[in-house]
Amino acid sequence: MRRWRWAGLLMVWILMAMIPLSVVYAADGGDRQEDIYDSLQESIEKNWTDGFEHLETTDEIEVKGPLMERILRSIANVFYRHLVGIKAWSLFIGVISFLVGVFIAVTAKLNKKLRRFAITFFVVTVPLLLIIFTFGITKLISIFI
Repeated sequence: MRRWRWAGLLMVWILMAMIPLSVVYAADGGDRQEDIYDSLQESIEKNWTDGFEHLETTDEIEVKGPLMERILRSIANVFYRHLVGIKAWSLFIGVISFLVGVFIAVTAKLNKKLRRFAITFFVVTVPLLLIIFTFGITKLISIFI
């Protein structure tokens, strides 16, 4: 039975090796052809700079209306001013949490309770909460802008 698995894997590998690879180009106007990855990179850089310019030029959220709406607008205004920093720190904390969880899980081979805790808390829960928190802040801000 194992021979058939290996034979199947070998056959797939041979088929993949036989497929010719070619460079993909995107036509830009007349005869000029540009590598698709270069145009994608330029597009990403343009959107990145335009987004940050929009963040810098947009005024703060206006605080008006009933008491609860004023409270929510004030909270959104504080988060809006620090949105870039919050996103960067969320990414940093998430990566550190993931690495700590993996380190604890790898080193605690005999202690299954500690290993389970490290995987569920550091690898899954903390990054998931950070993602929910970051996108929640962004959604809150987008309501009032």
